[in-house]
Amino acid sequence: MKKFQNKKPVIAIDGTAGSGKGTLSKKIAKKLNFDHLDTGLLYRYLAYKRIRNEENVDEIDYSKIKKLDLTTREITKMSSIVAKEKATRQKLLGFQRFFANFPPSGFGSVIDGRDIGSVIVPNAEVKFYIDASLEKRAKRRQIQLNLPEKEYEKVFYEMKTRDYNDKNRENCPLIKTKDSLYIDTSNISEKMVLDIAIKEVKKKIDFI
Repeated sequence: MKKFQNKKPVIAIDGTAGSGKGTLSKKIAKKLNFDHLDTGLLYRYLAYKRIRNEENVDEIDYSKIKKLDLTTREITKMSSIVAKEKATRQKLLGFQRFFANFPPSGFGSVIDGRDIGSVIVPNAEVKFYIDASLEKRAKRRQIQLNLPEKEYEKVFYEMKTRDYNDKNRENCPLIKTKDSLYIDTSNISEKMVLDIAIKEVKKKIDFI
């Protein structure tokens, strides 16, 4: 089967939960004037709708989704379940590829998730795989959710479970493709991560 070929430049960013891929994606998009799509929000939105027993989602309005609070633990847990479903991933495939071909600004896009470089946009001009130690990621999530120190172990366990689910699900598991640049964000600043990424982008996209 012929692989999808994006019409506009795409920077695909995959990686583990809490690794900093979302932060990096936003910073790259802002620096290059590209549009950013956080595909995790799409799955969180479907999880949110399922929790509310409103599963008939005919149209996805990303601009509205971005305004919702979809970071609760309940939604996070449900989104991991929803993401395993083949029908759900197929449903969102078209939306993601349409965004890649027709980014709102018309220039290009930075798309982050779990299967962007491997499935959604396999011919993306630039691919990154972002990771960090489980301990660091759990601590970041604890701080992000403004949870007390005593909640750290629970967050650690939840994130460990999420990692297993993401990497071992039957449909579109989280993998590092051979052509992805691996960046470990455990012990480097956000600025350093961005500098590494932009340097790589400049190698691959000639008009930057």
